[in-house]
Amino acid sequence: MYSGRSQREKDRLAEAITENVAKILKIGKEEIIIVFAEATHGNWYASGIRL
Repeated sequence: MYSGRSQREKDRLAEAITENVAKILKIGKEEIIIVFAEATHGNWYASGIRL
């Protein structure tokens, strides 16, 4: 994900991902780890083209 999201946004996203993964996989929330990898906009490439 591009950098620049607020901590609140990342917290809400992690909560939503955790809830849905736990529900779909029928596992406990304690088994889920979310890691956000943030990169600046100019560091993203696809098929050799900067996004």
